[in-house]
Amino acid sequence: MTILPLSTPGRSTPNSQHSSYFPPSSSSSNGNNNGPTIGLPGQAGFRRKSDGGYGFNGSSASARVHGHHHQSSSMSSFVPLFLRRLFRFPHMDFQFALWQMVYLCISPRIVYRNIHYHKQTKNQWARDDPAFMVILSGVLCCSAIAWGLVYGHGMMGILRMMLYMVFVDFVVIGVVVATICWTIANRFLARASVYSTEQSVEWQYAFDIHCNAFMPVIALLYIIQMVFMKVLVKDFWICSLLGNTLYMIAIVYYCYITFLGYNALPFLRHPEMFLYPITIFVVLYVLALILGINVSAKVLAMYFG
Repeated sequence: MTILPLSTPGRSTPNSQHSSYFPPSSSSSNGNNNGPTIGLPGQAGFRRKSDGGYGFNGSSASARVHGHHHQSSSMSSFVPLFLRRLFRFPHMDFQFALWQMVYLCISPRIVYRNIHYHKQTKNQWARDDPAFMVILSGVLCCSAIAWGLVYGHGMMGILRMMLYMVFVDFVVIGVVVATICWTIANRFLARASVYSTEQSVEWQYAFDIHCNAFMPVIALLYIIQMVFMKVLVKDFWICSLLGNTLYMIAIVYYCYITFLGYNALPFLRHPEMFLYPITIFVVLYVLALILGINVSAKVLAMYFG
């Protein structure tokens, strides 16, 4: 006698087309049916393939339940998966990414309110949709074209500027900053508890925080600074005040959104540590004003020659 499980809502009772759902019985394969055989999922378990896959997979099932799946927290597994999704434009949610960009500039706390819902539904803290990064790269490319036209650069100069802004300013610096913050969070800020499974910050979530924090920087230093460039580079103290204040606001915004990103993780203690660099930049800001250093003029001269 063979007992099959009753069908549940959303899942049909396995038939001959889903014979792999049930493990083969040694007794039934020999033609001897001496006792009841209860069909259970095989050791490999089921796995949905439509949305990237989830379900039971040996020992990783418990790790997924407790949010400590090593594949989701390793940089090596994230990059190939991200690259595979990078060119699936019909599957990207550009509308939600644009909504996040707007609120990161006007009310960044709202963006991190749904992070726990994302963790419960996607089983990871980081976003799995590369639409945000695609739009961010597009904005940087448009900014590079505008800056190139303002400074009279040719086509090759604009192309070099686009590559530099996207791959150096955004990606390379972002990887360095995200790795440093990721290391600090996991080594010094993660709570160790004997009553719960140890959790750690995913590297891709640390890079997501950099992407979020970089959005106001783009708005302030790549767009607004270009609009008021003729005023900011003049050799007057008030122009130095405006230019230095613009950079100071961008730095404060970056540190604040970084703090919000790590503060949203319930297993981290003292995330306000990511606000400490603001003190250093405030001191540098005051010194630059006292010495009459125009940071905006010097950065533009160094960046665009």
